[in-house]
Amino acid sequence: MPPCPARLLWDTGGLWSLMTLEAAWQRGLALEPISAAQIATGGLEGASLLVVPGGWSARKKAALGSLGATAIERFVCHSGTYLGFCGGAGLALSVDDGLGLVPLDRASGAQRLPGLSGPVKISPCPEARGHPLWRHGETLAAWPVWWPGQFSEPDDPSISVLARYHGPTEELCAFDLALGQSDPDEVAARESDYGVSLDPAPLWGQPAVIEGRYGQGRLLLSYPHLDTPGEQPAGQALERLWRAWLGPEAPGRPKTPPNAPSPLVGRLAARCAALWEQGRDLGLWQTRHPVMPLWQRGARGLEFYELARLSGALALWAGDDSLDQELEQALEPILAHGEVVLRAQAALLAGQEPVAEGAAVQAAWFPRPRRVGGDWAAAREMLEKALLSLLRNA
Repeated sequence: MPPCPARLLWDTGGLWSLMTLEAAWQRGLALEPISAAQIATGGLEGASLLVVPGGWSARKKAALGSLGATAIERFVCHSGTYLGFCGGAGLALSVDDGLGLVPLDRASGAQRLPGLSGPVKISPCPEARGHPLWRHGETLAAWPVWWPGQFSEPDDPSISVLARYHGPTEELCAFDLALGQSDPDEVAARESDYGVSLDPAPLWGQPAVIEGRYGQGRLLLSYPHLDTPGEQPAGQALERLWRAWLGPEAPGRPKTPPNAPSPLVGRLAARCAALWEQGRDLGLWQTRHPVMPLWQRGARGLEFYELARLSGALALWAGDDSLDQELEQALEPILAHGEVVLRAQAALLAGQEPVAEGAAVQAAWFPRPRRVGGDWAAAREMLEKALLSLLRNA
């Protein structure tokens, strides 16, 4: 079988890497996950497309190191295509945590509203006429965003804006507030409580998707997550790009899970899922979009959801017991102390004092907003690496 022409940078993406892979495979698009170390040692040989999913761009840059960063620069410069979503888009920018592949930075100040999540209306730009991102004659789309950064306004002729933010949908949220279902007084009260702006109006008209050139190659950078599984308009746009770049006969999905998954990994995944359910019972989060729930501001919903999703995927793909002992050791602290941490979060959000044990473990696992540490970081890394190994060897 010829090598897969599309590769996915897996490292540090976690949930976002899994979502991108699932979205591609749902549409019959072959995509091969690859580690940063493999990229640094020639892993892009034979590839035409590198997909970089969401997640922190600083962590991706650190995982790549100088050798991986140089490999990506050479890949794009020599006619490769770079497709970046959210954090993967940020990795290509000319910022401290970026690779400098496009002469653009992020917006800041009043233009920046990173607390948005859910579907948002997107409109095409004149430069996008005939571009495969858009269907012929399409004037508006609803694509999901998941806590995006924002591009600054390009002033370099090598950059084309293909899509701009147009307006809210009924399902768009700002932090844990559903904007389309909230009256102005509620929005104003929540703004006062949170100390941040919840009004997305400054975003309308700002760049959402851009395309740039680097050497002989192309970069398409999108803060809307066209790689959201189950999203038809976004997925159709993703498939149009794929077919335009790799050809209508691009290879389809070559891999399927084993027929007999590991029982022990399945039990561990069920316990991780039970922690997620306990958090929902405590009111920390709730169901909304099929692949992305909504949590209270201040709750560590993304981390607990990622734990459930990665362990669930691992249970699907683990066909033997080779990972069982190592995985069980990595997850044991999380499963032993997860409930007390959930109760500590619920107490803190209710303005109460959590029990000492819960507060101590919470501080060790989640030392800062949007950061993880200790046993939680170790378990996440184990899940991510184990799943990459299984997917590559399937």
